[in-house]
Amino acid sequence: MSFASQRVRYRITHLPFVLAAAACTAYAPDPPDLEAHLAAFRERARTAPESSAPRAFDLADGIDADEAELLALTFNRDLRRARLAAKVTLATAENAGRFSDPTLGVDLARILQSTPEPWKAFGSLGITLPLSGRLELERERAGLGHAATLTRVAAQEWSTRLTVRRVFAEWEAIATKRAESAAYAAQIDEVLGVVERMEQAGGMPRAEARLFRIEAANVAARRAALESNAVQLELELRERMGLHPDAPVAFVPGHAEPPPAPSFDGAAATAALRRHPEFQVALAEHASAEKQLELELRRQYPDLRIGPGLGREDGEDQVLLGLELPLPFLDGNRRAIAEAFASRDLARAQVEMTQEELLVRWRGAEQRLAAARRQHLALASSILPLVEAQYADARHLAQLGEVNTLVLLESLKRRQDAELQRIDLLLAEARAAIDLHELVGCPAEAAATAATPPGSAAE
Repeated sequence: MSFASQRVRYRITHLPFVLAAAACTAYAPDPPDLEAHLAAFRERARTAPESSAPRAFDLADGIDADEAELLALTFNRDLRRARLAAKVTLATAENAGRFSDPTLGVDLARILQSTPEPWKAFGSLGITLPLSGRLELERERAGLGHAATLTRVAAQEWSTRLTVRRVFAEWEAIATKRAESAAYAAQIDEVLGVVERMEQAGGMPRAEARLFRIEAANVAARRAALESNAVQLELELRERMGLHPDAPVAFVPGHAEPPPAPSFDGAAATAALRRHPEFQVALAEHASAEKQLELELRRQYPDLRIGPGLGREDGEDQVLLGLELPLPFLDGNRRAIAEAFASRDLARAQVEMTQEELLVRWRGAEQRLAAARRQHLALASSILPLVEAQYADARHLAQLGEVNTLVLLESLKRRQDAELQRIDLLLAEARAAIDLHELVGCPAEAAATAATPPGSAAE
């Protein structure tokens, strides 16, 4: 063999190693910079996300419910985790269904007896031909898996928005109660001043005067409890918005209420509930399970593996061709197929049960909303007018100098209790309306794909 032919053979032999080295991805460490992240976390409250909404987004004048929702969509930790997890399924989808890497095989043998050509060398390049057509199914399966992940992200975004709205409604109710309690405390203090002067003049027994002091102490305790509840709700809002617990932000009441949920019947109700993100997730998971079953059924058909190669024996060059075809008689991918059938049955049942659950939740939310409205109407039409009339009469008598302390105190307490009950009923009505809006108010475009929130700082 000439030197030139040996050099060509050397280059051909080393070509697979050169190509393999060129195709490899290099590793580079990327440790987290915790101090930089902590600094960005503290400054996050000063970062206003970009918004396509027509209204201005300004954190300087306080955060209302709409702005709280936008901040949560951008910075909420669970949503950021879900979006980063979606990048994993995206990477899977973009790289699924590729041909297997070829394998290089080398066999060397040396004859121990004395012979002019003691060495035997054979080299082959193994290539798998996917005759089953599974590669296309693998790509489709990965794409459906990523679509299901995006749908789960969209469902989580919708749930996060409505959860923030619920917490904000509770905070607004607490803020209203605090204002009402402050006004009630001022009234008690005003009456208490009159009572103390009457007690000192001997016009009121000490036992009756003590009742006003007890009520004043109770009011102070209730105001302290409301203050604590407000602090806890503000911390929860910061948590769900992904802000630092000490972020210098203020919450302000007032936001656009969710549109009233229409009353559906029959097919209209079914269509509205099927737009719900949870139902869309169940549908996406069922489609993925269907494709997984089709893939596993296709995998029971073998792929052909060929191995062309070159060899040298007894001083003579040889051309080799190896063929390998598995015979699916013993395994036949039976376990994976059985699991795929069971998974498809589970996914189909999940779709059906999700529809049942959404229908039950919808009926329950409708009943809660109707009950809260009935109670609110009864309170506003009968109890509140009577309480206001009783309080007005008691004040009028007091102004005339005919102070009946027990009647005045009872009138004040009943008026305060009725007002707090009205606030609680408004909150119950808001909760039920939000529940209905969550079930049937999701936009159709947001139910199928994950929304991309503004601002890349969340990543």
